Amino acid sequence: MKTSLWLLLLGPFYYLGSRRKLGIGLLAVMGLLTVLTQVGGVILWVCLPILAQVPVPGRVKRKAVQAGVFGILYLAAILLVIPALASLNGRVPLPMAASQAVPLQPASALFYLLARNYVTPPLLNVLEWTTVAVVRQFPGTKVQYLDACFPFFNGFPMLPHLSHDDGKKVDLVFMYQDAQTGRPLSKPPSWIGYGAYEQPSAGEVQPCRGVTSPLRWNFDRLQPLFASARMDPVRTKVLVETLSREPAVQKILLEPHLKARMNIRSDKVRFQGCRAARHDDHMHVQLK
Repeated sequence: MKTSLWLLLLGPFYYLGSRRKLGIGLLAVMGLLTVLTQVGGVILWVCLPILAQVPVPGRVKRKAVQAGVFGILYLAAILLVIPALASLNGRVPLPMAASQAVPLQPASALFYLLARNYVTPPLLNVLEWTTVAVVRQFPGTKVQYLDACFPFFNGFPMLPHLSHDDGKKVDLVFMYQDAQTGRPLSKPPSWIGYGAYEQPSAGEVQPCRGVTSPLRWNFDRLQPLFASARMDPVRTKVLVETLSREPAVQKILLEPHLKARMNIRSDKVRFQGCRAARHDDHMHVQLK
């Protein structure tokens, strides 16, 4: 066991020390992968001896093949290795795809591929139970998640979030409908699930009017791209209220105008304040 650990830690150093330098570009890629996925930088580090032996002549072709090989190894690690190791840390991945029994899925494959879909088993149970309850009322509906948490270590930051660091938090997509016909839609208007805001109308409460914050993004120029869809208040209300009745849920973050618009009474549904990201494009669910 000790020998394997030393090979894991020093093997890339030994091989690269004899053949080439660990360049700044490679270090930057490792750093970026670590920020985005927590585990990507480590996966790249472990793969370095394999990538350095790719027998392809020509620098450009060699880099392209190395990138392809790393992509395959990364995918294998994300699908097979990381879930097994994360279970030792008390975290489990949210489903990669909806099933007939539990139609819970990511809004984009990115959340699964970037290892941002890990939660504690109690939170997974809450989401599965909630999904089944919602779909019982609205057959054909799928509950979709966004960022949850990373697979390892409490306190490891998941940028750009202020929390999402202990396996007890997850962002969920609203239910949507066609803005013209009211027909239920199966996907959020934004391809990553974030950024398509349900703007408050003139008569609704707006506690952040005139407030600026580096974390409260508005993306005004992008909003016309999402005009064909709007939040489905009926299905979304059922989702929020079903979650709020679960004893293990501590709070659900939602903008005040949406809470009022859907006539939600639960004290668990709260406003996150004006110095944090907006919550009128998604809801934040947090366990106790």
